[in-house]
Amino acid sequence: MLQPKLYAVGVVLLFLGFAMIVLGSFSGSNASVGGFVLIGPVPIVFGSGKDAGSLAILSVAAGLIVVAMVYLTFRQTRRMGTPEPTEGSNA
Repeated sequence: MLQPKLYAVGVVLLFLGFAMIVLGSFSGSNASVGGFVLIGPVPIVFGSGKDAGSLAILSVAAGLIVVAMVYLTFRQTRRMGTPEPTEGSNA
């Protein structure tokens, strides 16, 4: 199955991101932060620092890719779950 492997990849990426933030806070250098939160159809974009605008745009693009992937996955599983009509049935 592909789902447990993808789950594991997601958890590893989450911990790597957290570790990068923690290690970056110890370096003492200036850091830029940007991101967005999607609550229903309303995106909330935030950021601070020199490169915050480009980071926010990058995170919105990544979010749109994830939303498209989820939509296509649900569409594919829905299509796989419906039986095809057989000849001679008047359904």
